[in-house]
Amino acid sequence: MKFSQFAGLAVGGAMTLLSATAFAGPTYTFNLSSGVQPNNVGTITLTQVDSDSVTVNLDLISTVYGVLNTGGPHTPFTFNLASTTGLSIDFISPAGGTYMNGTNGPYTFSLNTSGGSNTPFGSFSVAIDSSAGNGSGKAYYNDLTFTLKRTGGLSTDDFLANSKGAYFAADLTDGKNTGAQGWNDRTKVDEPPPPPTGVPEPLTLSLLGAGLAGMAAFSRRKRKA
Repeated sequence: MKFSQFAGLAVGGAMTLLSATAFAGPTYTFNLSSGVQPNNVGTITLTQVDSDSVTVNLDLISTVYGVLNTGGPHTPFTFNLASTTGLSIDFISPAGGTYMNGTNGPYTFSLNTSGGSNTPFGSFSVAIDSSAGNGSGKAYYNDLTFTLKRTGGLSTDDFLANSKGAYFAADLTDGKNTGAQGWNDRTKVDEPPPPPTGVPEPLTLSLLGAGLAGMAAFSRRKRKA
């Protein structure tokens, strides 16, 4: 192998590792909500899993609140994505998307890439539908957690606000009152600060150092030969 070829491989490998680690989108939280239920009844968190996958977690502050489908139009859970082409879902909680409410059920959540609405928060490009009919006795009273995967890549930055400024909306019940709840805020919680201008990142330095050390060793072997 020629010295120039070795150098090219070392630099190319370093750039590949850098691009892979730089992809991950930031974790976003949505803490502020409003609607039929009291304000701020739960937090939605978006977490980057890999270049194609994002986990969505709806964590309601109490098991008093549940996700249901009352119509109206009210959809169990809705959100906006830049594109829904090639989108698939894996439900974590409830496992497989299926749950019981006491002796009622089983009911199943499913992905609907045709979208849905949650009045008064408008229309969304993606919906999580439920096979359960109307009524708090058929609601799901627990965290709703799932991982979305999109062919060609999916980032936490692909979740966008709709025309009314809402990123997410859910149809919620407190066991008696039902109606839509919307989340309009978005907060980054783990985006690292950018490195100072002109100063290489530690990973860049270590990769370049490893590449240069390998090139030096290769040159010494070549001279001895």
